[in-house]
Amino acid sequence: MSYQTLYRRWRPQAFAEVTGQEHVARTLQNALEQGRVAHAYLFCGPRGTGKTSVAKILAKAVNCLNGPAREPCNNCSFCQDIGASRLLDVLEIDAASNRGIDEIRELREKVRYAPVEARRKVYIIDEVHMLTTEAANALLKTLEEPPAHVLFILATTEPHRLPATVVSRCQRLDFKLISFAGIMERLRTVAGELDRKVSEAALQIIAEEAAGGLRDALSLFEQALAYAESDVTENDVLSVLGSVGRDVFYDFTAAILEGDLSAALLIVNDVSSAGRDLQHFTQQAIAYYRDLMVVLSCREEAELLGIAPEWADRLAGQGKAMGLALVARALSVFHDLSAEIRWSTRPRLLWELAVFRLLGIGGETLPGLEQVTQTGKTDTGKRAEEAAETPDLRQMSRMWPRILEQVKRESIQAHALLLEAELCGCAGQVLQIGFKSDFHREMMEKPEYKQLLGTAVKTVLGYGAGVHCTQLGSLGKDAQEKKMSQEEIVDTAAEIFGGKIMANDAGR
Repeated sequence: MSYQTLYRRWRPQAFAEVTGQEHVARTLQNALEQGRVAHAYLFCGPRGTGKTSVAKILAKAVNCLNGPAREPCNNCSFCQDIGASRLLDVLEIDAASNRGIDEIRELREKVRYAPVEARRKVYIIDEVHMLTTEAANALLKTLEEPPAHVLFILATTEPHRLPATVVSRCQRLDFKLISFAGIMERLRTVAGELDRKVSEAALQIIAEEAAGGLRDALSLFEQALAYAESDVTENDVLSVLGSVGRDVFYDFTAAILEGDLSAALLIVNDVSSAGRDLQHFTQQAIAYYRDLMVVLSCREEAELLGIAPEWADRLAGQGKAMGLALVARALSVFHDLSAEIRWSTRPRLLWELAVFRLLGIGGETLPGLEQVTQTGKTDTGKRAEEAAETPDLRQMSRMWPRILEQVKRESIQAHALLLEAELCGCAGQVLQIGFKSDFHREMMEKPEYKQLLGTAVKTVLGYGAGVHCTQLGSLGKDAQEKKMSQEEIVDTAAEIFGGKIMANDAGR
């Protein structure tokens, strides 16, 4: 007998075995009992939440020799053949590889013929959103008025990509992400049946990583079982995932709260040196600070929202020390980091820069966290607080490419104008930008463009700044001396994004 993966071996065979989709199971069971089974269903929801499994259970229920009934018997020849994908009258079609109009025309021809053996023909069309527009249109008439012996079950992870004409001809059932508790319960059951000892912490890590998908959880569990020589421990699961334990983030957050730059950077160094994927490490950081936010916001219901009970108290203590404002700002920093690190060739540098931002080095201070000096110790003096709120030309120049990118997301026109500008100086909390062309300067003087630039500065650097536009020829001597050279700006941009400066013979 060939080996079956866990998610296939433990695929539910009856509605009562379906995890986390009680609303779907109840709807279908009532329809079977009342003889009101629709001619076409549309199952929508994230991957690994049971859409195809429920479709096969429904196919068994309508064709069971002891039914139709609320549950298939799973003993008759039809139930067993459908479960093993052997029955000719139940067809599973992958719309991703059979997406053209010719395949749908062929299906329409076959629909007219009566079932060979079973009571009803059942067509399960998976990833139906992959059908071409022509193919979807060709399916419309059949969906609207199919023969009485045909049942269509369409499954998709992206219902918004389906034409409204297709959706309107089906009874739609939405599958939801499976709860943390539901996945944990299922994993415990599987571990017990396999007679393998698995630590609770290991199961919790798998359930968190699965993010609501039971199939993903079973796949990860199977990897951990194969990796571990006997009992499955927390370290076994972390090794399989390439992850780090929560203790690492607890220590990292403690270093941030204490203003200990050295300790925070050493933690990043240890993670990088151990060969961990820093992109995944970033996602773990987001998950950890999300848990801090959840515990702070709803302490009593934290476990229902996926917080392990033994971690709830530790998170509550650390979250209270941080406060919601700091947790939210840290989440913002890590969210920005996750977007940048995906394409970076120097992910460790980006993480170190994120640490600087968290500690307020370079002028940016998180709410609730005091400015950190070059010695790595917190400075409670008023001057540090003022420095954190005052734009610095050097810092502004280093972050200018990111500010421009932020502007580009909101307005292509404003971005094009700023490409013609030069960063000239910071007077108080006013950003000075110069233009060679008077036309470009006048265009940038529009209030909406200046406000857009000020907002971009606040998004990237954390503090607001006014905008003053001028022509380069009208700048005073002091401003000219403070202005960064074009080469210095290019060098800084190359340093931030890990790029190389290519020689341009045409411009030399």
